[in-house]
Amino acid sequence: MPLAPPVWELTASGCAFSLRRYSSSFISFLAGDPGQTMRYAFFTSLVLALGLVPAAANAQEVFKTATPELLVRSLNPVLVQKEKTRGLKITGARELETINSYGDTLAATVNLAVNFHFGSADLTPQAERLLDNVGKALSSTDLQSYRFLIGGHTDATGSDRDNLELSRARAATATEYLLAHYKIDPRRLVVRAFGETALLFPADPEDGRNRRVEISTLKQ
Repeated sequence: MPLAPPVWELTASGCAFSLRRYSSSFISFLAGDPGQTMRYAFFTSLVLALGLVPAAANAQEVFKTATPELLVRSLNPVLVQKEKTRGLKITGARELETINSYGDTLAATVNLAVNFHFGSADLTPQAERLLDNVGKALSSTDLQSYRFLIGGHTDATGSDRDNLELSRARAATATEYLLAHYKIDPRRLVVRAFGETALLFPADPEDGRNRRVEISTLKQ
């Protein structure tokens, strides 16, 4: 009889780790074999000791989807600091605090692939679903004491002026959506437009991942 799959599967991609839960039938199998139980206990202890749980988002990733839980862990500076001290910082991620071209000091950043209709600031259904998760995260008790930057970014396709105006309109649309659908104090959100001046992938200025909405926690 083939064995049931293990309860935990550890996978690695670069420096990001994740755990996946499987059938609880393996627990029953372990219960009948003390040796297996000891090996399982050792593995579980190792996982907990090393902190091999899904790492928070880093500033070089652009997420098409993100749960409220991931957003909270990635935007709460205290939780981000814990991720850093656990040694899971991904190469290429920004330092914990950065200063942007507006002079804002940022304590944490998440980049989201908020899709708009072509050449406009009109949200797509995908964008609204993603912003719904942002709204839930920013409304949570873990983030309610923080202020946030909502930044619009484009790639380098088109003129500088057009890209700046488009990024401003898109950041404003995203902010208006959050304020209209969630109980967020408008004073907690700051709109910024970057156009093509802060490319996430400068080696490929027309890379679509440069088109994004940035959510950053402002240093208090």
